[in-house]
Amino acid sequence: MTWSTFECWRRGAVVLAAVVIAWSTTAGIARATSQGPVADGPYVGTLPCADCAGIRTTLTLYTMGEGGAPLVYRMTSTYLGTRDGDRTEERLGPWARVGSGADAVVRLEPSHDAIRQSWRRADRDTLVLLDRDEKPIATAMDLRLRRDATATAARLEPPRTLWRGTLRRQADRLLFTPCGGGQPMRLRDVSPEVVVTAAITDLGFDRRGSVYLEAYGTLRQGELTVDRLNRAGVEMGCPKEAIGFRAFGHEPSWSLVSNRSVLRFVEPGGATLSAPPLPLSWRWPGGRPDRAEASLASSTESSALNVVLTPKICRDTMADAVYGFTAQVGVARPEPARTLAGCAFLGTEGLP
Repeated sequence: MTWSTFECWRRGAVVLAAVVIAWSTTAGIARATSQGPVADGPYVGTLPCADCAGIRTTLTLYTMGEGGAPLVYRMTSTYLGTRDGDRTEERLGPWARVGSGADAVVRLEPSHDAIRQSWRRADRDTLVLLDRDEKPIATAMDLRLRRDATATAARLEPPRTLWRGTLRRQADRLLFTPCGGGQPMRLRDVSPEVVVTAAITDLGFDRRGSVYLEAYGTLRQGELTVDRLNRAGVEMGCPKEAIGFRAFGHEPSWSLVSNRSVLRFVEPGGATLSAPPLPLSWRWPGGRPDRAEASLASSTESSALNVVLTPKICRDTMADAVYGFTAQVGVARPEPARTLAGCAFLGTEGLP
């Protein structure tokens, strides 16, 4: 990636982070709705497939304002006629605009070599798939996505609300007091198989009577319904600084944290690798965002990291804590290559 391309993407990522922060309040939602983001698309078409009848594809590009800085893309790909029938996958991640005019290229996942895609903007309403070197593909097959003038592109939804605070039991009720104060509210767990309650029970919640909890949910008529765990712990407290996400592991001990200024990985043994901050990219089976898996790839001259966060309960028995994601970090540089496993949780990074 050239410096100008990276800088273009970085500015878009910074703007996206600002939108996410703005969305964290009701007033912010109003501002984001009036100023952007704006949907460009959808672009639709059926692309060739090596082992299926075709890939029905819908791509929408979101920008900050009309023609503004790139924010994220959303792509739905349906693999037609596979052995298991039609299979749909959805993606949400960063994109970059490279060049202008006849040389304009739309680059999806600009920092992620394994899943990067590039498209030439043939005209205002047409995108043409390019090869990995961003050259035309010599084929008679149709590689175009065309703007569907009859379809209304969905607006980019604000991130799901992450609630942070202390959970206590009062008789047969669960009472949640949010960070920053406020009146306690009743909490109801509607997660699949009541996994949030099961996780905090494993921490000894019934015996202790209180626990710090971060969960995604909705407040209606004074009752908070939660359906997804971010993290919970006996010795945790309200966060003192904003981070995008954090992953860590024990035996060996390692840590990875992303914030607005840096992606920092502390290796087993204490050596530190730093890289520019990157947003997570998400993909999930069609219609199942609750199974969304996040990934991130970062490389510099001295380091190369590949991160995957999977939505699965992860228990940290050393700290009486439980997390909503497992983490796997592949470290290719410096040598030797290795893979580390652990737990993870989100901060300002929003769920799809």
